[in-house]
Amino acid sequence: MESAITLWQFLLQLLLDQKHEHLICWTSNDGEFKLLKAEEVAKLWGLRKNKTNMNYDKLSRALRYYYDKNIIKKVIGQKFVYKFVSFPEILKMDPHAVEISRESLLLQDSDCKASPEGREAHKHGLAALKSTSRNEYIHSGLYSSFTINSLQNPPDAFKA
Repeated sequence: MESAITLWQFLLQLLLDQKHEHLICWTSNDGEFKLLKAEEVAKLWGLRKNKTNMNYDKLSRALRYYYDKNIIKKVIGQKFVYKFVSFPEILKMDPHAVEISRESLLLQDSDCKASPEGREAHKHGLAALKSTSRNEYIHSGLYSSFTINSLQNPPDAFKA
């Protein structure tokens, strides 16, 4: 697993992977989700980032960073409920989520334990991903092809 993943990407991956529906689930078709077992989600995040003392308090503080970036917002009046602001477009920003969702699409069938609303939200998210490709991501403006070498060795045109 990649350690350079961001928290919002990690949460999206958990949501798209049905193995974690007992920890985190969709609550609507518009990107709203709930941390059913917030401390366990935080522990998983800590394992992913190699931070053994991670807890929900720290995770929720990290989530606030995304409020200003307009990626995630807190749903007022509901404990452990958040929303991806630009849903389903946010799915196209995360190539890892695309791969996981394609795998989970193959695994998904009627034995899902999620509520009908949760299943419908999951299907809605997966449908939004069907047209997503690596090429779209690269041309989205979110992808950078800079390397350390390209930044360290300026082209001759810039030399005085």
